[in-house]
Amino acid sequence: MNCQTCDLIEIAPVTLHDGRVVCSTCICWLHECEARYVSKKTYAERQEYLQRIGKVRGDVARLELQATIVALQT
Repeated sequence: MNCQTCDLIEIAPVTLHDGRVVCSTCICWLHECEARYVSKKTYAERQEYLQRIGKVRGDVARLELQATIVALQT
C-alpha cells in the first residue's frame, strides 16, 4: 500500500486529523506533529512560535500551521 500523499510505501501508516492515511515519514505527518506540539503551548508561546515560523519559512507556512492548529482544536 502506498501513502496517499508522498507515494512511498507505508511502513507505519498514521491517520491525520482530516482522515487521510499517510506514512509516518510523510511531510504531512511531520506538519501535523508540529501542529500538535505547538497547540500544547500557552497562547503567548504559540504566538511567538508562529512568528518565528513566519520569519524562517514565510507567511504561507505560518498560516498553514496556524490553520492546522485550529483544526486540531475543533
